Amino acid sequence: MTDRDALLRLIDDERSRIVQTLCDLIAFPSVVKADPTTAGPGEADCQRYLQARLERLGMTTDLWEPDGPALLEKYRGRPGAHEGRTFDGRPNLAGRLAGNGAGRSLLLTGHIDVVPPGPPEHWNTDPFVPTVRDGRVHGRGAVDMKGGVACMLMAVEFLREAGLTLKGDVVFATVVDEEIGGMGTLAMVDRGIRADAGILTEPTANRIAPICHGILWGRLIVDGIGGHAELTPNSWDSTGPVDAVQLVRHVLHGIDMLNARWRTDPRKNHPLMALPNQVIVTQLKVGEHPSSIAGRGEIVIDVQYLPHEQDALLTGGHVRREIEAHVAAICQSDPYLRKRPVRVEWILDADCAEVPADHSIVTTMQAATRAAGNDPTLDGFGAHSDMGLPTSLGQTPTVNFGPGDPAYAHQPNEQVPVGDLVACTKALALSLMDWCGVDD
Repeated sequence: MTDRDALLRLIDDERSRIVQTLCDLIAFPSVVKADPTTAGPGEADCQRYLQARLERLGMTTDLWEPDGPALLEKYRGRPGAHEGRTFDGRPNLAGRLAGNGAGRSLLLTGHIDVVPPGPPEHWNTDPFVPTVRDGRVHGRGAVDMKGGVACMLMAVEFLREAGLTLKGDVVFATVVDEEIGGMGTLAMVDRGIRADAGILTEPTANRIAPICHGILWGRLIVDGIGGHAELTPNSWDSTGPVDAVQLVRHVLHGIDMLNARWRTDPRKNHPLMALPNQVIVTQLKVGEHPSSIAGRGEIVIDVQYLPHEQDALLTGGHVRREIEAHVAAICQSDPYLRKRPVRVEWILDADCAEVPADHSIVTTMQAATRAAGNDPTLDGFGAHSDMGLPTSLGQTPTVNFGPGDPAYAHQPNEQVPVGDLVACTKALALSLMDWCGVDD
C-alpha cells in the first residue's frame, strides 16, 4: 500500500473526527455584528479553540487583534480597507508548520465569522447546536464556511498521523470580518502571512474555482415631496407632493433595463461563471407614514464585477462610474428627476481575482481532486470571496475549493453532506502532499 492509499484509508476510517471538528466549530456562535466595532459572542473563543488544535500539531501560532484604524490609513481606497473597523475581541489566527525547506509552501485559509441565523422559527434545529442527521451536518456556518475550515485542519492532522513530513511549509490562517467586507483578510496579508500558493475553503461543492466576483454595495437615494395621500396635489413638480414610490418604480425599471443589456454583454460574462454580472436590488425603504405620500425612497443594490473590470487600485471604480452614469441617464428621462436627480452613495467595494487555469496550483489541485473522487472541472465562484487580497496584495495565488453547496450559505437550516467533508479533506491532504512534497 502506498503512502497515498494509506492516507486516504485513514481519512475514510476516521471521518467521524472531521464531523466532530465541524460540530465543535459550529457550537461557537461567532456571529459577525452589523456594528463592526462590536465582537461577536464566539469569535475569540472559536479562534482560541483552533489555536490549541494547531499547537498540538506542532505549529507556531500567532493570535492577534488587528489595528483597524491603522490599516485604513495604510490602505485607504484599496480593497478591504473600510471605515469604522475595530477588532477588539475579534482576533485573527495564523499558524505555520515548517517543512524541511526543500518544497513549496501552501496557505490554507478561511473565515470563522458567520451571519446571524435569523428568526429561530425558520430553523428545524438550534442553529448553534450542531446536529448530524441523514448524512448531513446542520447548523449556522456548516457550509459558510466552518465546513471548509474543519477540512483544512483535519487534512493537516491526518498527514501528521500518517507519518508524512512535508518538504514545504503549511501556513494556516483563519480570519474574522469576511461577512462584512474582508478587512480581516487585509490584516492577514498585511501581517506578512503568505505562501507560494493558497486554497480558500469557501463552499464550492468540491469544485476548483480559480475566480470570484467583485461586489459593490450602493444606496440610491430618491427624493420626492411628501404630502397627504388622500388630498388633491397642488403640483407634480414644484410644491408637491411628488410620490417617491412612483419615482422608485421608475428607477427600478431602469435597473431592469441595464440588467437586460448586461446579460448578453461580453464584458459582463465569464466562461466559468454560470450567470452574468447583475445589479441586484437587495433592500427597499420608501415612505414615512401610512397616510402620507412618500417623500423619500432608498434602494440598496448589490453589483457584481469581474477581475478584468478592476481599476488601477484593483477595485470596482470603473463599474461604480458605469452605474452612476446609468442612474444619471434614468433621471434625464423624467422631468422631475432631471431637477432632483437620484444620489448614489457607495457602501462597500469587495475585490475579486482570477488565477489562470494553467497555473501550477490549479493543475496540482485538479490531479488531487480527481484522486479524491471529485470532478476536476473548473468552476467560477459566483459570490465574492477573500481570494483577491492574498492573490493580488499578498502575491499568493489563491483558489476557492471547499465542501458543500454554496446555495445553503446564509439560509436557515444550513447544512453540509458528510461525504463532501470527507472528499474535501482527501483532496486537501493530497494537494499538500503534491504541492509541498513529501520528505522521504
